[in-house]
Amino acid sequence: GFGVKRIVILGNSAAGISAAEAVREKDKESKLSIVCAEPFFPYHRHKILSLLEGKIKERDLFYRDQDFYKNNAIGLFPEKEVVGLNLNKKKLVFKDKDFIEFDKLIIATGTQVTLPHMKGIQKEGVVAINGLKDIKFILDTSPIVHTAIVVGEDKVAEEVARIMAGKKIEVKYFGNLSPSLEGVEAILDNPIVEILGDSEVKAVRLSNSKLIGASLVIFSGPREPRLDFLRDTDIKINKGILVDAHMRTHVPFVFAVGDVSESIDRQKSLGWESAQNEGKIAGGISGAP
Repeated sequence: GFGVKRIVILGNSAAGISAAEAVREKDKESKLSIVCAEPFFPYHRHKILSLLEGKIKERDLFYRDQDFYKNNAIGLFPEKEVVGLNLNKKKLVFKDKDFIEFDKLIIATGTQVTLPHMKGIQKEGVVAINGLKDIKFILDTSPIVHTAIVVGEDKVAEEVARIMAGKKIEVKYFGNLSPSLEGVEAILDNPIVEILGDSEVKAVRLSNSKLIGASLVIFSGPREPRLDFLRDTDIKINKGILVDAHMRTHVPFVFAVGDVSESIDRQKSLGWESAQNEGKIAGGISGAP
């Protein structure tokens, strides 16, 4: 088509920001937009547990502000949940029925905690550690929490258990805990089968029918790439979105970078730096004439 090229980046973290900068290095003319699900400016995701622990202030998390978007002529569309991608019409469809059109799309949506299919999982007080919103919820509610339950055998789960116990909250940890943590009880053989309460969590039922009262249930894993909105498209997916060395998917005008993507031909490295590097590659190609 004629007119100004439209580049849309989906995701406002390491990979997305890096892609945006790389586009603008080569290309000042294209219309550049960033769409993201969160209401915040970009922040260091790996530091959110330090916020939970009170080691840093919320403002210490952010590494880009309003000026970044203004100076780089980037349109920011926050709090937009993408529910579909139409490759023929080249448009992303949002939950609120709105949409955005593009000529090139860079997907940088990262990973998310997949909550188990379990009765009561939608209740208020069930939190998946996906970002700042979840940490803020935990901080807001912890003064009135007597017992918190932590699920997910990984470093994040162990850190969360340790931090919550440090707030003088009784913690039940579902998983193997090594070494043991003060104020944390590890529960091994009886997983949670149901979450009880009216609209808010009051207790959990275990597989041995035992009930444990708790007003906060925190999940930290397992994590999977965020790509539900691609299910009905031709974009090829294995665990993540499959890309070549240029971060291109099987659809030539769609790229995927960061933890949401998976390399066709080499071992994929995850994490912040890798996401930034991949964003640079895709942004450079998208911004090229």
